[in-house]
Amino acid sequence: MSGDNNDASHSAVARLLGRAPDRGELQSATRHVAAREADLRSLTHTLFVFRLGNEWLGLPAAVADEVIEPRSIHGLPHRREGVVRGLVNVRGQLTVCVALEALLHLEAAAAERVDPRRMLLSKRLVVLSANGQRLAFESDEVHGSHRYDPAAVGNVPATVALSGSPFSTGVLSMDGGRSVGLLDIELMIGAINRRLG
Repeated sequence: MSGDNNDASHSAVARLLGRAPDRGELQSATRHVAAREADLRSLTHTLFVFRLGNEWLGLPAAVADEVIEPRSIHGLPHRREGVVRGLVNVRGQLTVCVALEALLHLEAAAAERVDPRRMLLSKRLVVLSANGQRLAFESDEVHGSHRYDPAAVGNVPATVALSGSPFSTGVLSMDGGRSVGLLDIELMIGAINRRLG
């Protein structure tokens, strides 16, 4: 009896799959594919997304050279505090490690409301390469690359920690309601170089 029911359902499935779609179904499927293709064509920019404290931030993906496990940071004389943390060995090359949260004035947010166990597991060293210069910083978490439509970038609301930052160029809403503050890499490197000099 159950074998007859299985045979009947298999033949119904075979008939459904074997029939040609009607004109309305083809038009609907074509519109769906065309809309999806148009959506993908608008995603012309790529962002490298990471977290410092409670803030999700993004830099142009092209400048993110590598993401590695945290390393020992060797302090520099006369630079105990501020933006420059010290030097870190990245594949045999000494690289300046900066405190990006200090540059962006996010220290207070970084210390609060984040589970310390989660921070230990997700902390990464991000190495940036821009204008022939390599810099590193420690992030609390890395989301990775995210393609986006530049038309979807909005102004930074006054309630966001980066609202007064000269390095902030806008905010982008990602899936899941996460807001990502976009940063200007040229302005950041200029500010870091002034502190190095």
